[in-house]
Amino acid sequence: KILTASFLLLGLHLAGVSGQQERRDQQQVKQSPISLTVWEGGPTVLSCSYEDSAFDYFPWYQQFPGEGPVLLIAIRSVSNKKKDGRFTVFLRKSEKQLSLHIEDSQPGDSATYFCAASHNNNNAPRFGAGTRLTVKPNVTDPEPAVYQLKDPQSDNITLCLFTDFDSQTNVSQSASSEAFVSGNTVMDMKAMDSKSNGAIAWSNQTSFSCKDAFKKNASHPTSDVPCDAKLVEKSFETDMNLNFQNLSVMGLRILLLKVAGFNLLMTLRLWSS
Repeated sequence: KILTASFLLLGLHLAGVSGQQERRDQQQVKQSPISLTVWEGGPTVLSCSYEDSAFDYFPWYQQFPGEGPVLLIAIRSVSNKKKDGRFTVFLRKSEKQLSLHIEDSQPGDSATYFCAASHNNNNAPRFGAGTRLTVKPNVTDPEPAVYQLKDPQSDNITLCLFTDFDSQTNVSQSASSEAFVSGNTVMDMKAMDSKSNGAIAWSNQTSFSCKDAFKKNASHPTSDVPCDAKLVEKSFETDMNLNFQNLSVMGLRILLLKVAGFNLLMTLRLWSS
């Protein structure tokens, strides 16, 4: 029991020391803001300050969710600017400040960025608390459309699908009180080299209508349909011709497998004879 208690006290002591060291690091290196949201294509600026004028090596780390931090770019005190692609670090040593600038921000830049400082690149750096960056995709040339998704066997509307609305539109804040709305989702259609916004609304009210779901849209207050949609489809059902073509392809594949199996069987019989 005494040995167990000793190990427990040692573990608590080490945890306390680790926590104190982390707080001291964040006091020596400070970052702002804590979180930042920007639009795709725009510039991003992350600020950092430090207390020890003897620091001479300043790395920036990028960390994606579920992954460890990775060195992104670093600058030494002998320079006041370091550029690597879209990323640039500016150092103002007299003010003990530095900043990370990102040109043409992309959704893939969304991550947590850590500013660090050390007396040289061989010593353990002091880290800031980090800045969580979110880059929202900017959908250009929107053509809003509304689809009523429903069961062909029932007249009750199952849900409403809203697509291709402007990135500035926050559909979750403009929905009526009777509707449940998902957050804005961006679909990156790389094959078509385009992006599209999408959201889904549904309700348990029998009077629920796709046209009425977003009448409170602040961006288009005079619109009769959400997101100033140009198209309102009464249904969104599977195409029968497409189903027939899919079945035909499956049938041909099965026939091809049978022919290949028969040829293989005949070849084996010839070899065995």
